[in-house]
Amino acid sequence: MTTPAARVLEQAGQAHLVAHAQTLAPELSAAFLAGAAAFPWEALRASVTGEGPRLPELRPPQTLTFGRQANEPELVARVGRLGQGLLAGGRVAALLLAGGQGTRLGHDGPKGDVVFGPEPTRTLYRIHAERIAAASRRAGRPVPLFVLVSESTEAATRAAFADPTIYGLESDQVQILVQDALPALDDDGRALLAGPARLALSPDGHGGAFGALVRSGVLASLRAREIDVLTTFQVDNPLGRPLDPVMLGWMVERRLQAIGKAVRKATPDEQVGVFARDLRGRTRIVEYSELPAGSDAVPLEPSEAPLVMGSIAIHGFSVRWLTELAAAGLELPLHRARKRVPHQTPDGMSIEPAEPNAWKLERFLFDLFPETIRAEVHEVRREWEFAPVKNATGADSLVTARVLAEAEIRRWHLARGLPVPEQPALRPLEIDGPADA
Repeated sequence: MTTPAARVLEQAGQAHLVAHAQTLAPELSAAFLAGAAAFPWEALRASVTGEGPRLPELRPPQTLTFGRQANEPELVARVGRLGQGLLAGGRVAALLLAGGQGTRLGHDGPKGDVVFGPEPTRTLYRIHAERIAAASRRAGRPVPLFVLVSESTEAATRAAFADPTIYGLESDQVQILVQDALPALDDDGRALLAGPARLALSPDGHGGAFGALVRSGVLASLRAREIDVLTTFQVDNPLGRPLDPVMLGWMVERRLQAIGKAVRKATPDEQVGVFARDLRGRTRIVEYSELPAGSDAVPLEPSEAPLVMGSIAIHGFSVRWLTELAAAGLELPLHRARKRVPHQTPDGMSIEPAEPNAWKLERFLFDLFPETIRAEVHEVRREWEFAPVKNATGADSLVTARVLAEAEIRRWHLARGLPVPEQPALRPLEIDGPADA
């Protein structure tokens, strides 16, 4: 007898999963079918077999330029006071996006557990936690910290934050959120198996944060606690400042629903998303992998500047606005990426492909930006706030990030009139009360 779950899968073009279930023990078969049928197959298959999201015509965004802010110190100081007032009033929370593994860095575990050094306890997790702790001390109250993890990073991350007080945080200041996973699909939109009764799954991208906030009840809780702004930041940028009072102050000054930090791209082919504006005037961020060839000249008018404002993945979002989007049932669009996915055929044969063979699907958190009518791009100085750790060696590696971190520690001490430490790398990446914290 065909079960409802089996009928759902057959209608969704996943009949091979039903056939596989028939080779399993009855209880295992029923659980496998029920779990597989719960995925939004129509949307998943369309993202692979269809054309996918179309890139609109774009032009450079309006930007709160670093040059303007540098020339108007009184404005920046006033905006910064507004942001510090938000922090002091307990109106801000932060979300650390930490679902990725450190495989490319030679680390078997979460990227957040990668040792930044020089001490073995100075992980990326510790650096970010100490920054939140320092901002909390300046605010006079703890800033809630949420950490988004995937199934593969959850256990190690919970262990890393089992005792937040070792980082200077309160014992109840950190909460772990788990993002969803989505099946890998072949070119015909059929799901791959990782093993008997197991789909080949991968995390649903940093855009999974939105769904995790809604499902967990955290978003509703933030609204009930009268928290106005949720900032988000990536675990692989040790110089990231998600509680920057100036960024928060612009949220108040401009009554924004969203804001994103930007730096000018170092090279035309730098692998960062770019800020842009569509023909309706909406701000958006385009992932570097989805930009067309020659995208450095993608603006609508030849007289306009190229798209050079790169996103460093630090955002601020209005909690009230996010709550409204959730109530309206917003689902962020799916994006596909061609990847090498080891898998098992329904009859049990293991496949280890040498080349990319399947599609992994994910959502991007920055796809929230086109939903807003009040967003700003906040340009910051690259060497002060952007030290990505993406590679084991070479550009954007631990080595380059450590050099930038040492320079920033020296700058903070000089700005405060303090002696520069002989070994900056041994100092925390945040000190109480730096001049431009």
